[in-house]
Amino acid sequence: MVEDLPRSSIAAILVHREELGLTPPQVDALARRDDALAKEDAGLRARLAAGTSPATSSSPPPPGAGGRHGRRGGQQPRPAGHAPDALTQLDDNDTRAYLEVEEQVLTEAQRPRAREIASAYREALYDLQHPPASRGGQDAGTPSP
Repeated sequence: MVEDLPRSSIAAILVHREELGLTPPQVDALARRDDALAKEDAGLRARLAAGTSPATSSSPPPPGAGGRHGRRGGQQPRPAGHAPDALTQLDDNDTRAYLEVEEQVLTEAQRPRAREIASAYREALYDLQHPPASRGGQDAGTPSP
């Protein structure tokens, strides 16, 4: 990995504990929630590592998903009735956990900077998970392998 990112938005907040002025009880609460999130996500991460998630499969796109009309803002089309892929579920879990601690643990004064930190973390994570070539910006005349 090019960058050593924290494992979650909450962990990113903990890296900035001094800047945010987190109290020891806040640090403890954030660490507990981050550990719980890691346990919740263990199965999803195992699926990703095993390559069983649709997001990491190397199968070709479904008919009609490629070509000139297949790009939808870099989003992968999701067949109707299918559960979100593991990356989407991990992202949803991270968002939910962050929002919980923002509301229940952080003070009003800490929230704006914490949001900035969490947003920067999520942008960096997205960039690592979706390199420019996989965002639909590659040369349309070059066939995919």
